[in-house]
Amino acid sequence: MFLNKYKSYLKDYIFNGGDETILMNAFDELLEFLDPTLSEAVNILDVHVKALEDVLNVDKDNDLVQWIYIQRANEFLAQIFMYIDSMILSLREEVERDALTGLNNRLALSRILSSLWFEYKKNKKSLSLALLDLDNFKKVNDTYGHIVGDKVLKEVANVLKSNTRGNDIAFRFGGEEFIVLFPNSNCIQAKVPAERIRKQVEDLIITDYNIRITVSIGIASLEDNPESMDELIRFADDAMYQAKSEGKNRIVLYKDIKGIIMQ
Repeated sequence: MFLNKYKSYLKDYIFNGGDETILMNAFDELLEFLDPTLSEAVNILDVHVKALEDVLNVDKDNDLVQWIYIQRANEFLAQIFMYIDSMILSLREEVERDALTGLNNRLALSRILSSLWFEYKKNKKSLSLALLDLDNFKKVNDTYGHIVGDKVLKEVANVLKSNTRGNDIAFRFGGEEFIVLFPNSNCIQAKVPAERIRKQVEDLIITDYNIRITVSIGIASLEDNPESMDELIRFADDAMYQAKSEGKNRIVLYKDIKGIIMQ
């Protein structure tokens, strides 16, 4: 679809006197059809070269030298694009990383969850989301100060890092809240690594002040039929608050409280 539309606009532009309005219209429309797999600059260049070859109907045997020059120029441009892509990737990794904990941040969550949401909904795969909130964290900050509070957050983040394996992805959602995505896991399966996390956080001792901390966890999944990514997070949030109300330091599945929430 994208290649055919790109080729059509390129042909109109080349054989209609280089009318700039054609390119302006092309830019507006083509972005709507841009497949995420083509979004890297080098992949777009491949599309451009293929479209250019078809539009000009180059006979490589008769126009060998000219086409070699075109190919070499495009290869040179591809090297520049690859450098630009690497710079963009590096920049994205920097802006999507939480400076304090080293985990993915909320910006990364938006991008990654969006990608997983559409893929897993389309292919009817399991996907679970755990929302974790540290219990009584305000008391830690009020008693020991924010520097010690930051130390606690870093220690909890290390627990998440050591317990996310394979495709699991951990994020700092904000403040003392964290999110872990469990692709290819229903809520029952996601509860297993979530319980390891809960137990290891409970066993943590912040040695300088002998601080103990616990965490309440809510888990929701695509099987709960959320209508949007935000609702999936809200379902997990509802389950987490239920864990708080039941005494904290525990895991609650949204499917087990759905009836209560709906009342």
